[in-house]
Amino acid sequence: MQAIESNRKTIAGNQRNITANQRDIAGNQQNIATNRQQIEQNIKDVEEHTNRFTALAEYDVKGEATVKFGVAGSKISQKDQERLKELAKRRKGLTGYIIEVTGYTDSTGSAAINTKLSERRARAVITLLIQQGGVPVRHIVAPGAMGEYGATAPNETKAGRAENRRVEVKILVNKGIAGI
Repeated sequence: MQAIESNRKTIAGNQRNITANQRDIAGNQQNIATNRQQIEQNIKDVEEHTNRFTALAEYDVKGEATVKFGVAGSKISQKDQERLKELAKRRKGLTGYIIEVTGYTDSTGSAAINTKLSERRARAVITLLIQQGGVPVRHIVAPGAMGEYGATAPNETKAGRAENRRVEVKILVNKGIAGI
């Protein structure tokens, strides 16, 4: 009889423990559901931030101009000066912009001379953008000096060589910073 009574007490205690465990299970299931929602939100946030971080390397072109040059020259024509000033005005109000300036030459002359010439052309454009266009120097990336590499037309013809003597200017807005 004592053993039966002892077992009844043990059973009653186990039933209280079962009831308490069931309440704990229900609470844990509620916590699991809440945590799942938080995990899903965190995943969305991580994806959003990853996309934005990835976009830091992507740019949207907001304006561009091509400046042509004479043989072995780096003087900017009056017409191209006006075009560059207009291009500089387009940058106003843009967030996260940079101006990329890349100089090119035709294939006449040595590669070393052409690289230096393309750099002089790019620097002439940058100087104009800073001095007459009011572009802060911190928004201009180092000039690209491509020399004869990156031809847009065949260098075998006079017209083709004239097309290749150029500086390309682009206003780029960083998609990650601008939130595009």
